[in-house]
Amino acid sequence: MPVHVRAALPQDASTMARILNEIIDIGGTTAHRDKFDEQRIISYFISPKLGISCFVALEGEQVLGFQSLDWSDPDWSGDRLPADWGVIATFVDPHAHKRGAGRALFANTVEAAKKAGVSFIDATIRKENAGGQAYYGGIGFIDYREGAETISKRFAPL
Repeated sequence: MPVHVRAALPQDASTMARILNEIIDIGGTTAHRDKFDEQRIISYFISPKLGISCFVALEGEQVLGFQSLDWSDPDWSGDRLPADWGVIATFVDPHAHKRGAGRALFANTVEAAKKAGVSFIDATIRKENAGGQAYYGGIGFIDYREGAETISKRFAPL
């Protein structure tokens, strides 16, 4: 069955939370440590104040994963990014890897980034997340910064 993508809706929040919470439980691939409930998913991913887009990938009616793109946060306490940069986050159900969800999500996210006028998209990935590094590298992101625990990659959506 082919993967299709649509905008994330509040009614997707429960499934999105289940996916992200399982990723948190497994450990090693996300900087998130605290579990998400539906309201936190909505405020953090589906309709955040700096949000550009949030998409879900589906196989039939089953949500395989989601991807959000936000403007860089001027109040972020970490490494600063220019105001015209976006920050991407991708979460795919651990039982649904290698089905094309990530690539399908990214095609939609790139279009949203272009429409919004994003200059670069930042993906900051934990060093031990080899799968995440391979995913972002495979869709055209290039390394530009390395921290103690992370590698930052960027993509120009031109």
